[in-house]
Amino acid sequence: MNKITRTFFLFGLILASLSFATEYGKVSSQKIADGVYLFTTSPYGVGLSGNSVAIIGTESVLIFDTNGLPKTAETILGEVKKLTNKPVRYVVNSHWHWDHWAGNQVYQAAFPNVKIITHEKTLQQMKEVEPKWNDEGLKSGLPGYLKSLEEKLATMKAEKKSEASVKELQDLIAAGQDFLAQKTSLHKTYPNVTFSKSMNLSLGNRNVQILHAQAITVGDTYVYLPGEKILVTGDIVLSPFPYAIGGTYPADWLKTLKSFVVLKPATIIPGHGNPQTVDFVQQYIRLFESILQQVKDAKSKGLTLDQTKETIGNQSNELASIIGVTDENMAAEFRAYFLDIFVSRAYRELDAPLSDLPDGLK
Repeated sequence: MNKITRTFFLFGLILASLSFATEYGKVSSQKIADGVYLFTTSPYGVGLSGNSVAIIGTESVLIFDTNGLPKTAETILGEVKKLTNKPVRYVVNSHWHWDHWAGNQVYQAAFPNVKIITHEKTLQQMKEVEPKWNDEGLKSGLPGYLKSLEEKLATMKAEKKSEASVKELQDLIAAGQDFLAQKTSLHKTYPNVTFSKSMNLSLGNRNVQILHAQAITVGDTYVYLPGEKILVTGDIVLSPFPYAIGGTYPADWLKTLKSFVVLKPATIIPGHGNPQTVDFVQQYIRLFESILQQVKDAKSKGLTLDQTKETIGNQSNELASIIGVTDENMAAEFRAYFLDIFVSRAYRELDAPLSDLPDGLK
């Protein structure tokens, strides 16, 4: 397994472990406003699902992001059908990361004429980057991890560990096997509509703006409801902290966050986690500004990239606290999955524009 793929899987595994012994892949719903519903999904045990948002109009429905597994999308579509009899006419995919579009096939099967929309660069990366990023992990990384869990389970049984601990591990293994089975059997359903700058849609009684940014990927797609002042960001905003795996364009990301503040949204729905206010984005901005200034100062003093990462990394707890992360374990993850990568790319983009590809891919 290459470094990039290994990092991606470890990210999912570590975050999933935070909810060990919970109900894996459980969908919860939350009404944000009339006709706007957020669906969150608990970790799958060996991976994550992005948030999904249903925007219901008098004529049709728009679904923003379709989760990490088809079964999750099926569950959410079932809930949407309880809320309205209007057809899902539009699906929007925020970016190429696989935890945001695995359920496209579900909506296309239910609504054959559905328009699946994303930025033109995201479509390209879904086809060209996503397989390079994930296929090796599905072939060997995740099966190897599950095998190690099964060996651990056999040892626990031989040592007559408690029934509760054995059951916890059995549940995790079953969740991992289901995750692997769904990921390897799903039919990748690509967007059939792309845009370059923006799109405007009408769902009948409400207008939807579909917009582009270069922030965590080159093709980030987000949605704004001007009438309700609701901003749906995809992974441009995450709660409780951002992560930079799979790309990131630090300077442009900061500009995008500042543009969000200008909109003065009443509610911000992130790519993962609970709804936020503009104050949370302001915290992001303070964090990014602090890091980018420190990177610039370090480079002007002649520090190498490794020296810069070490210097700024030593402040990871303090930096994490800017966005309200005070737990030591979470602060360590903040450094591993955001800070070190963000600093590296910020350092390099001072010399030249970053490419469209994530680090390590050609």
